[in-house]
Amino acid sequence: MTSWHRWAAVCLAACATVTLSAQTEADRPAKFSRLQRLEQWTAALERHRPGAADAALDAFNDWSPQDFGELKITFYSALQLVGDPTVRTFFRPPQPGGRAGRQVFYSRDELRDLLEVAKRLKPLGENHVLRRGAMLHMDAVVLRANGDSRGGAGRSEFFILRFDDGQGLGNEDALGQLDFARFLLEWVRPDPEDFRPKPSDDDWVRRWYRTLIAYMLAQQHFNVQDAARGLELFQDDPEVLFFGGVLHETLAAENVQEPLRKSDRLRDGVRVRSARGEMDLAEDLLRRAVKRNPSFAEARLHLGRVLVEQGQSKAALPELTQALSALQNQTLQYYGQMFLGRAAVETGDTVRARAAFERASQLAPAAQSPLMALSQLAYSRGDASEAAALLARVAELPALETDDPWWFYATAAGRFFRLSHEGLVESLRREMPK
Repeated sequence: MTSWHRWAAVCLAACATVTLSAQTEADRPAKFSRLQRLEQWTAALERHRPGAADAALDAFNDWSPQDFGELKITFYSALQLVGDPTVRTFFRPPQPGGRAGRQVFYSRDELRDLLEVAKRLKPLGENHVLRRGAMLHMDAVVLRANGDSRGGAGRSEFFILRFDDGQGLGNEDALGQLDFARFLLEWVRPDPEDFRPKPSDDDWVRRWYRTLIAYMLAQQHFNVQDAARGLELFQDDPEVLFFGGVLHETLAAENVQEPLRKSDRLRDGVRVRSARGEMDLAEDLLRRAVKRNPSFAEARLHLGRVLVEQGQSKAALPELTQALSALQNQTLQYYGQMFLGRAAVETGDTVRARAAFERASQLAPAAQSPLMALSQLAYSRGDASEAAALLARVAELPALETDDPWWFYATAAGRFFRLSHEGLVESLRREMPK
């Protein structure tokens, strides 16, 4: 039986054990030079049609995280030349906190190659190159069956921790393509008169992060660092706040928390807080989403559920009631009635609870969860015969996961991914040279 709560993955980046393995990897002779990798990347950018699962996405099959690390440096140098072809002094990209990067040196032949790449990129425009590069790597992850995974046992700088039903299944090597995409977007300059990058002012970048977090929810494949950057850049955007809130609500679930309990170091590496910490963050983000868009009913639905989980059922009731008055989607109505019923139980309003669970059962007649809740409610008020009758009804159900929407609650917000991805693609294609 496979469902949302039984399989998930967390991308893990740069912890001490990985650094040791990465040193061993770095000692191996490079298959291609750093400028050859830059040329390969540029060719893939030129060939890839955004949104298409074309052959250009296979260009990185033999790359390593070290190759992408080097590409950050050479691409940054090429980007400087796109802006000013006379530049001859190059630096590594600035460090976190704005610290200047060290100077980087190129041979005469390498400089010639850099100038050739810059000449190819310049007609596209800096911002278009950056957005299109980010789309290239998003497509390489979301349109390919294995995404960013390369197999192997987690020897590289980036790796994926897989787990199923709360049990760790081991690590797999990853390339860190979304990390590189995020790096590219840091240099977007929406205002051509301002030399300073400001991705937070770019709507396409906002939609890229919205799409990325929706993808994480749809696939239950999380990279907290990437999501966190989106929340930093767009801290007042209700959509990004909503998706971020749902992501942290999901990270509080037992199936995510259990594999991390054995190692604080692993928990720190994947940047996942304790269940309480994740719920606190989810509550904060969802409250901010609702504050900035009071009509955002689905955000209120998730906020109501988070409040119930936090033991704040009295505060959850008005949020859930308001959400249910606006939601049209039948599945979301089902979730809302289930959460409303639980909140009513915990505030002592069993009449309201029973009505909510019964409405949920009407919305999903083959679902087990409402009948189980009604049975428990009957038992708690001393009606053993009704409780037994409801359990008998549960036993008669086919017990297919697809019959109970509850199994898909964690992935429900991920349904926006496809449409959001298509919007990104359409915008980029309009910008592309004819």
